[in-house]
Amino acid sequence: MVIVILHCHYERGGVTQVVENHVRALRQTGQFDRIVLASGERKSGLSEETLKTVEWISLDGFDYDPDELTDADLASRQQRMLHELKTQFADHDLGVEDTLLHWHNHSLGKNTAAPGVIRSLAGEGWPILLQVHDFAEDSRPENYGRLISAMGAVQKQQVDEYLYPLHDRIHYATLTTSDSLVLENLGIDRERIHCLPNCVTVPQGLSLAKEEARVKVLHAMNLPVDARWSLYPVRGIRRKNIGELLLLARWGGSNRYMGLTLKPATRMEQRSYERWKSVAAEVSTRTIFDAGESPDLSFLQNVLAADYVVSTSVAEGFGMAFLEPWLLGRGVIARRLNAVTDDFERGGVDLGSFYDAIPIPGKKSWMNECEKEIRDARSKAWNHLPEAFQPKIRMSVDEAADTIDFARLIPQRQIEVLKQMVADRGFENAARELSASLVTCMEKGVSDAVLVSNADAVRELYGPARIGDSLVRIYQQLGSCGTVGKRSTAAEVAGLSVDADSGRQTAIDLLNAFRPYFPCRTELL
Repeated sequence: MVIVILHCHYERGGVTQVVENHVRALRQTGQFDRIVLASGERKSGLSEETLKTVEWISLDGFDYDPDELTDADLASRQQRMLHELKTQFADHDLGVEDTLLHWHNHSLGKNTAAPGVIRSLAGEGWPILLQVHDFAEDSRPENYGRLISAMGAVQKQQVDEYLYPLHDRIHYATLTTSDSLVLENLGIDRERIHCLPNCVTVPQGLSLAKEEARVKVLHAMNLPVDARWSLYPVRGIRRKNIGELLLLARWGGSNRYMGLTLKPATRMEQRSYERWKSVAAEVSTRTIFDAGESPDLSFLQNVLAADYVVSTSVAEGFGMAFLEPWLLGRGVIARRLNAVTDDFERGGVDLGSFYDAIPIPGKKSWMNECEKEIRDARSKAWNHLPEAFQPKIRMSVDEAADTIDFARLIPQRQIEVLKQMVADRGFENAARELSASLVTCMEKGVSDAVLVSNADAVRELYGPARIGDSLVRIYQQLGSCGTVGKRSTAAEVAGLSVDADSGRQTAIDLLNAFRPYFPCRTELL
């Protein structure tokens, strides 16, 4: 069997990392003579190691749609893309009889023609594994709107049928049990849904002792010699909830500095990022931006210099940053995201250092204003879509609550809170007291026993051998297209109850019911 792995591009990012890990794991199994990567022209994120072990095909029209589509006819774009694919497949001696297609993030709305091409290929007999990393319906209104416009859809069900085709040659892979449950509730047969976590490995590079790495980082960042270092190893996009990082840096201790590694790549995200840099200069001077941009520092050195890794993210497809640091002997202090972290904890990873919320106290009138702003932000995020496509929003408010979670505040309110902390230490101390366990964890870090046990659990659950074997089994099952035995539903694995009517809901309503809303994700600047 020949494996063709497809994605819009292979620039640096989460999907490219997953693909590289899959290639490495598949090579270790020794079961596939040929692995082919197919994408648009961009492939700078692929390592030399990967490029030496795969073939690569560049496909015209395969990258993201342009901001302004010059051809609004979806059918003609699908035909051109299908012709390009089949021509390239023929040129590279890839036939339907012995080739399996593993397609990443087909439904995100970045290339609106892709789902139609997939349906055509399945109809011709190509076995296809569709791996869903992210959902367009999950607080990505621009992506979802692009799909509606391209399709000329008039109802949500049309979008679902286009994005998630039902066909005996198509199986689905998700990163988490929670995502599998979403697909199952859309009516996809449970036998065709596979939960395939990401492979977690130690980043490659020059290893340094902790103190040596710390001295190197402090010198590169021009920080005091007695400074302590913590790292948020992400690109600073909106869903990473940067305002909360500023808050953690305020509470991390007088000599604790927290570095955010990478700048965003898009204009919208850059505007948000630069705003937070400006705010940090006023309210959180121990937050270090662009900490991964120095040519003198590797990612590995940056992590090894840290006492622990932090994350304030409010949405993750899998949460690689929640797991990788344990393999390097570094703990993780992070906002718990149940959609991904529940799987980790069921597998035996101790996430006692994670927190559920950062409660901010306030008068009832102030909290009422904040709750209204949250509702308005959520409505505003989707109101550019026709009413028939807007998600059904159910937002309950605890009328007796005397605090509100910092991450739920709109960014302008987060800035207001940070500035109030600068001006009113009594207010800040009251908020800190409500998060006393988090503050203590940042002061003491994670115990050696937890570091060791979590590293062992991550290796066992998400090591290359285990994920490679899981991937091979999925490929073999899909390649045979035979009958399979009944297996537990995603709901049974997760211990969740499923409303019998929920299968008739649409993806956008399911996701907006399952996932909490955070205004930072959809803020427009």
